[in-house]
Amino acid sequence: MGQGITTLKKIRVSLGTAIELGLIEGLQKEAPTTAYLFMIGKGCRGKCAFCPQSTGLSDNISRVSWPEFPVEDVLRVMKGNRRFERVCVQCADEDGLILHIRRFIEVLREWASIPISVSIPPAPPEDLRMLEGAGVDVLTIPLDCANEELFRRIKGREWEYHWRALEKALEVFGPKRVGTHIIVGLGETERDVVNVVSKCHRTGIVPSLFAFTPIKGTPLGGRPQPNLRSYRRLQLGRELIITGKATEKDFSYDSLGRIMKINVSRDVIEEIVEKGDAFMTRGCPGCNRPYFNEKVTGPVYNYPRRLDRMEVEEVRRELLGGIEGLKV
Repeated sequence: MGQGITTLKKIRVSLGTAIELGLIEGLQKEAPTTAYLFMIGKGCRGKCAFCPQSTGLSDNISRVSWPEFPVEDVLRVMKGNRRFERVCVQCADEDGLILHIRRFIEVLREWASIPISVSIPPAPPEDLRMLEGAGVDVLTIPLDCANEELFRRIKGREWEYHWRALEKALEVFGPKRVGTHIIVGLGETERDVVNVVSKCHRTGIVPSLFAFTPIKGTPLGGRPQPNLRSYRRLQLGRELIITGKATEKDFSYDSLGRIMKINVSRDVIEEIVEKGDAFMTRGCPGCNRPYFNEKVTGPVYNYPRRLDRMEVEEVRRELLGGIEGLKV
């Protein structure tokens, strides 16, 4: 196993994954169902205003700590591990890391039969084909922002370039095997999020919603998290669009771009609320990302498991109760 695994000797592992693999000791309220790994070399060149990696001063991604371990140790404990439904390898924005990811995946597949997702910045078609050939199941290129102006200001990149990168990924991987992330709470409107989710769905890209989490030391460290009622409306909207029960034309908004009414029956909404899946972490199969968005004490934006009866009723109140409630 030690012959030429990768020129990168270490890899970061999310704290929950490291506990579940036995790399460190610890207790956790909810165990991850995906093994989350992060590959970084000399440092990410991205300047995302919400990300601690942009400062180069933190081992965190979002609010979660990612301790570093030797690559060989991680591969060794992954061998035969049946606690996870998937492995997700995330990649910093650095030249040459795609080659290291490919080699890591090739070795990992020799040791563990498990679906693999990879999250990367935009990459040329030859790199995408290389990853698909290595056995990557799902490829994600995060948009993060829900409109062009925010994208340029917060990520410092070109909006259309990222969309073209997603389209190229679709050509290689095909529909439903390409995903993107949208962070709610960066200054967008609910209309912006619905429009992006709808565009993704039309083109075969799977969009995942995450709640903005302020991290000290980043340019957006003082920004609050999104309103929970607003987030619930967007989770409902995503579910309606992804399941084909509504399109963007079925949404009505107030002057601030907030969803006021959705042209579907009350029964359809009640069925979604009762089932609860729309309010769990949504994205790649087997991904639950426990407490990436929130403290264990709550409030919970993306539930890492099925909701219990009290939580279903709480979501119903958040969506339909009071003066801010959705009109159906």
